[in-house]
Amino acid sequence: MTTAAHPRLDNLLAALTLNLAEDTTAAMERSGGLTGRAIQALLALEEFLGGCHVGKLAEVLDLTHSGAVRLVSQLEDAGYAERRPGADRRRVEVVLTARGRRQAAGARRAQLAVIRQATDGLDAAEAATLERLLARLVESRVGERFARRAEGDSPAWWCRTCDFASCGRGDGRCPAQTTAARLAGS
Repeated sequence: MTTAAHPRLDNLLAALTLNLAEDTTAAMERSGGLTGRAIQALLALEEFLGGCHVGKLAEVLDLTHSGAVRLVSQLEDAGYAERRPGADRRRVEVVLTARGRRQAAGARRAQLAVIRQATDGLDAAEAATLERLLARLVESRVGERFARRAEGDSPAWWCRTCDFASCGRGDGRCPAQTTAARLAGS
């Protein structure tokens, strides 16, 4: 669906997303002394990847296999994760330690605090409207990523830092999950 350009809306959304990304990243980094992909790895391992093999972590974060191996080494050195032999012994699985789970929880709290500061001034009706509109934007962007994957591109997973309980995934309300499932025909 093509719509008319909305320069002010586009500019406001660009500024908001850039600044929220910067502020949440900085807050998460301060919470645990890790940066960038390491924080994303902690959150993904804590939420849905625990016990995954290094190759899966590389796929989720859009890293090379060697990049994921280095990242896991960084997490191990910090005491946040450990490698374990996989089920077929050819693969190594990555799991968070108790310290890693605490760090992931702290990073998620830091991220949420920044987002809550941004939405605190909304009343219930405004919050519901914004939630509905954001769900539509997520659906659109997930559709675009799905198309890119079909063309051979493999961007990082959309939900790599999500809190599945908050997004409604278990209730079938996650716009990313439902869009991907619809597009995959499942």
